[in-house]
This record gives sequence, C-alpha cells and structure tokens, in this order.
Amino acid sequence: MSMRIYRVTVGREGGPTRVVKVPSKTDVQAGDAAVTQMSEGESILSIVETDDPYQEVDAMPPGTQTHPDQIV
Repeated sequence: MSMRIYRVTVGREGGPTRVVKVPSKTDVQAGDAAVTQMSEGESILSIVETDDPYQEVDAMPPGTQTHPDQIV
C-alpha cells in the first residue's frame, strides 16, 4: 500500500475549523497523524484523500501498531 496525502479538517462543530495535510496509507491512520497537530477541544470533522502527492504536509506519517518498535 502506498503513501497518500489526506486533508483532515479539524476544529469545533459550528466553530472555527482548519485543515491539516498529512501523509498516510489509510484514512484512519491520517486521523492518527492529524491528532498530533490538534489543539485541546478540537475534533476531526472530515478526512479526504487528495489527488496531488507533491503537496506540503503538516505532520509526519503515523506509526503503526505492527511496527516492531511499538509491539508490547
């Protein structure tokens, strides 16, 4: 599975929102990556895959639960 770029909209329902661009293999992992850029009280409002793989991103790809360094 290849890395894709996702636009994750975060904020407060009915309040201000902002977009965080993250590289990820899946939309679920994109949400995990976006969490590192969120402020207290913000929620993920939407996750959309983009079609431009050369965009600048705001966060690193998320780690995975199957990565050897993270197995407990």
